Amino acid sequence: MTLLSICIPVLKSQPELERTLAQMLENPDTGFEIVIGDFRSAAGKAQGGLASDIRDPRLRLIAPESRAANPSDAWNLLIAEAGGGWITIIDAADYADPAICEVLRATLKRAPDADALCWGRAEFIPPDAREQSEIARIPTGSKLLLPEQTEMMRQLFYWQSAGDQPECHFSAWHGAVRRDVLDRIRDAFSGVYAEQAQPGTDNLCKVVMLAKRMVMWERPLSVQCALPAPRPVVEIADAVNGFPFSGHEGSAARKALAIETFKRRYGIELDGWEDGFIQACARDCETAATGEVFHAQKQAYAGTIIAWRGKRALAAFKPEFRRKPKLPRFYGVKDQVLHFDMAMDTCTDAAAFYRLINAMSFPVSLLDEKLA
Repeated sequence: MTLLSICIPVLKSQPELERTLAQMLENPDTGFEIVIGDFRSAAGKAQGGLASDIRDPRLRLIAPESRAANPSDAWNLLIAEAGGGWITIIDAADYADPAICEVLRATLKRAPDADALCWGRAEFIPPDAREQSEIARIPTGSKLLLPEQTEMMRQLFYWQSAGDQPECHFSAWHGAVRRDVLDRIRDAFSGVYAEQAQPGTDNLCKVVMLAKRMVMWERPLSVQCALPAPRPVVEIADAVNGFPFSGHEGSAARKALAIETFKRRYGIELDGWEDGFIQACARDCETAATGEVFHAQKQAYAGTIIAWRGKRALAAFKPEFRRKPKLPRFYGVKDQVLHFDMAMDTCTDAAAFYRLINAMSFPVSLLDEKLA
């Protein structure tokens, strides 16, 4: 049986995809498959087939007649088609290491009841999208952690210890979820695997609600190709009546919009999370690269917070612009995170960047021996 399905929805042409797939398929492990959904328009498909030169039984192409109306449609088709006991989903511009199979095997030896696996975050900004020097932040730890479900629920729904977003990443999006958990999500909620414009956050909420044993490995196993500007967001105003955030304020607002949509749709009422979220809004502002961006974002958040909770709520919203452009950026290791300039190498895509950080990181092949 296939252990892992790496699902990749393709919504537009990605010239680097064939190089990415070729790098994944260098791994000789036969426990994984790559399932690609070609959701491009007819014009996009006319530009050429995907992975046309790759002949490998571990690669499957699903080509529906019509484009997915939204990302959730793509998720639903790909998860239904996937044959793996575990599922992970990435964008066509991202990279996932098939060595996730080795981590799953080592994990299941120690925690056979594991339902979800996540790993350290790694992001890459392509050279032509950089507006300034971009610092990569790569976790250097290699511990296998077993957080409690209640702890993850506090981090997600109450924004406990959040940065600009909750510190909870147990979803199929750049993580791995057991297939039967996804089937239980489908059956318990709406009859589909995903149903929001932000299916990753929607899936995160549902996994945290239903998964009993979650496992985190500190080391990165995938790379998300990130862009400095926010990605487009489909607003769902009817589902978040009384919650005036549009998602345009920043990443914290976009995450909260999806969480609130989930809570309202399923009648989940929680109190006491609001200050944690407002503090995350402040930290979101503090990620701004320039004073101009910082002040514009601060003003946008402040206006929406007042409309939502009144002026008193601003007591929890105290962002500070910490960037000092004349001081050199920090390089090195701090709090088990390696900071380095993304321009230190000639990487142009997420696959090449993963090859770089993989060479710097704890070898995946040694995990089972380390845990013995």
